[in-house]
Amino acid sequence: MEESIRINLIHKFLNKETSESETAEILNWVSASEENREEFRKAHEIFQLSKRNQFQSEIDIDMAWNKLNSRMPQLKDKPKIVYLDIFRKVAAAVLIVLAVGFGSIWTNDYFFGGLKSAIIQFEAPKGEKSKIVLADGSLVWLNSQTILKYDALNPRKVSIVGEAYFEVKTDRANPFEVSTASGMKVKVTGTKFNLRNFTGESCVETTLDEGEVIIEGINSEQLTVLKPGQQARYDIQSNRLNVSEVSTEIYSLWKNNELRFADISFSELIPRIERWYGVSIEFDSGISNKDRFTMTIKTESLRELLNMMKLTSKFNYDINGAQITIHAK
Repeated sequence: MEESIRINLIHKFLNKETSESETAEILNWVSASEENREEFRKAHEIFQLSKRNQFQSEIDIDMAWNKLNSRMPQLKDKPKIVYLDIFRKVAAAVLIVLAVGFGSIWTNDYFFGGLKSAIIQFEAPKGEKSKIVLADGSLVWLNSQTILKYDALNPRKVSIVGEAYFEVKTDRANPFEVSTASGMKVKVTGTKFNLRNFTGESCVETTLDEGEVIIEGINSEQLTVLKPGQQARYDIQSNRLNVSEVSTEIYSLWKNNELRFADISFSELIPRIERWYGVSIEFDSGISNKDRFTMTIKTESLRELLNMMKLTSKFNYDINGAQITIHAK
């Protein structure tokens, strides 16, 4: 590939203007050598700088490439050409890699065969929080122990287990949909909201800051349309929804490294502490669950938090590395 032709083709690729054959040509070229990937990386950096006001990226491209490359099946002999209609929807195949800010990315066995799906997975480990840019330009903050997935065939349909704050890029022709394990779904076109859906919790909590969201229950029946300042609590067992007016900023403080809770019981508080500090807590069942806690955590250590809790509740604790034992006094 001559240099002038290659540069023009890269620019077309980054602007999502290439044909299928041109896209395949670029991908084969990028996959051929580390030198080619380095050249592509530099071209992408220049492209991103020129688009900074429109779309900012904080992604380590080399790291993202290595993560994807280590999970891809090794091609033998003549590489297969990947037809890329699916990738054009997510800023083309290599740009899927560039959308990975942390966690993991993996593709199923069909990725280089029938192209039936290409699953992108993001995960925030225990005790950590992460901010990512999805393929459509939407921003998502993932709380500790949260997993988000989407299929490259349809990047505006995601699933989540855990807690995330979404700033969805507006696209009225292609609604953005978030599915939960309970069967409840949230549908939007462009908005800001917090969604809490941890395994083991009895309800799914959706809190709306801006815009409008549609809440759907099992079998996709519409349950309500949320307005800014409202929170929907969906009971998984009964398939019922309760909507209330709340101070929405309280429920998304975690993405700014601040945790606030009000009138919460011991049993409700323990899993939040575990996720926040990345620890495991053994909880003495003899401790009264009638004790309630209201406080804000910013820079406090785990020991400082437990000492604050002891002011209103009778218990002792032992800290052994990441293992905490809380027992009745």
